[in-house]
Amino acid sequence: MGDIPSKEQIYTDYRDKVFAYIRNHVNSPEDAEDLCADVFVKVYDKLDTFDESKAKISTWIYSITSNTVIDFYRTNHIHSEIPEDLSDTKSSIEEEVLTQESLSELAAALLKLPEEQRDIIVLRYYKGLTLQEVAKTMNLSYGITKLRHREALGRLQGYLG
Repeated sequence: MGDIPSKEQIYTDYRDKVFAYIRNHVNSPEDAEDLCADVFVKVYDKLDTFDESKAKISTWIYSITSNTVIDFYRTNHIHSEIPEDLSDTKSSIEEEVLTQESLSELAAALLKLPEEQRDIIVLRYYKGLTLQEVAKTMNLSYGITKLRHREALGRLQGYLG
């Protein structure tokens, strides 16, 4: 099995990214901390089953993180429906961001977005607002905000892909 990093290295490399992803999807910081710990327990437990010929380790960790958050929503019945941005599969921008090695590439991609779309992305992912809160903050309708958010994610994916 090639060069799979040690458990300590995995934690060092991915802890902040995993926590940031979870925090974007879970309101409570305490729940986010618990889920982050759960993710690493699962990663460590399943490390011997990781197949680097099938996926990069970052993609594999993203999948575990995403599934852990979805399970959290299901088991706690927090909403009748899992948030839209969690139900997207593999090609989501969050996976791209989580697996992104260079934040400078992400910064450059953000700068290519029209200002309104960039503001939506910054408010949604860096300030942690819901799309409803973003709409209110920017004085836009929820429908328009949702549309521009989706367009921005598509563009970012194109720039990063």
